[in-house]
Amino acid sequence: MDLLHIFMKKILLFLLILFIPLLVSAESGKKSAVYFYADWCPHCQKVNAYFTEQGFYEKYDIQKLNFDESENKILLQKIFVEKGLESKQVGIPAIIIDDKLITGDQDIISSFQKNIENSKGTTVQFIEQVKSGKKSGEVPMVALISAALVDAINPCAFAVLILLIATVINAKGKNQALYSGIMFSLAVFVSYFLMGLGVYKAITIFNLPFYISLVVAIISILIGLANLKDAFWYGKIFVMEVPFSWRPKMQSIIKHVTNPLGAAGAGVLVSLFLLPCSSGPYVVILGLMAERVDLTKTISLLALYNLIFVLPMIGITLAMYFFNLRGKKLEEWRQKNLRLLHAVAGTIMLLLGMYLIYLRS
Repeated sequence: MDLLHIFMKKILLFLLILFIPLLVSAESGKKSAVYFYADWCPHCQKVNAYFTEQGFYEKYDIQKLNFDESENKILLQKIFVEKGLESKQVGIPAIIIDDKLITGDQDIISSFQKNIENSKGTTVQFIEQVKSGKKSGEVPMVALISAALVDAINPCAFAVLILLIATVINAKGKNQALYSGIMFSLAVFVSYFLMGLGVYKAITIFNLPFYISLVVAIISILIGLANLKDAFWYGKIFVMEVPFSWRPKMQSIIKHVTNPLGAAGAGVLVSLFLLPCSSGPYVVILGLMAERVDLTKTISLLALYNLIFVLPMIGITLAMYFFNLRGKKLEEWRQKNLRLLHAVAGTIMLLLGMYLIYLRS
């Protein structure tokens, strides 16, 4: 019963991670726009009358900025320049939806509802980018690959997979072990992909500041230093791995797996155990994604990240199947190179954090 209780707690945690952002979105995720106007402008009055008549001020989050205030006038000039227009062309009424600029009462009235309904919810981020003078862009591929590699070489995942395949080989033979290893890797891929999507959604829903990349840069440096601590003083104070107190429970889950379906279930549950030692690099990249890319690009980047993450798992599975590598041998190699793995991970994360700070300068 105790083991079942642990399973249920982990499953509930997993579901919360996935669905809380979506529930918050349904509750508070009004589509947003920024509207530049002036009281003396007759065209603005037409737009205002239309919005009021249609109930758009209640339905959507429309932030009204008075063009007569100097800071708002400067902001709109910057937006025009950002969109490739000259500052002398600045005019009102003007409305911003995501990174799209719409000017003139007729164009706003005819296209507003369609544009805001199709909005990706990035209006606030775009405005903050313009204010700061920083352009939006892609997540640096070197950052994504570096963080994914740190996740991929984390010793926790190696230990879990080695134990899993060795258990299934002993119980059911090599063929079942091959299928189990693949299913386990696939389950981890799907779990981490969905959890990443949930975290990304949470960051964008709460409109975290544009300077989030500075925050994740600091997190990256701290993770790097923590891993370097494990490289030189392993086991002191804390470890950047699954907590020692959790390990018997995790091993108990794995030792009960004897088929591919069970391996897939174990992959989902073990993903939650792995979070303490593998979520750091993931959070860094998710922060960058939320700041720089939209949901469509995020899906492909998340898929790439998690593919890199599970490639060593697939590699170990194939090596144990085709080259008869024994779990005991692989575990001995892992234990022998534990400090080296932490040193590599720590160095990469430290350099990644410094690189992200450099990009901010």
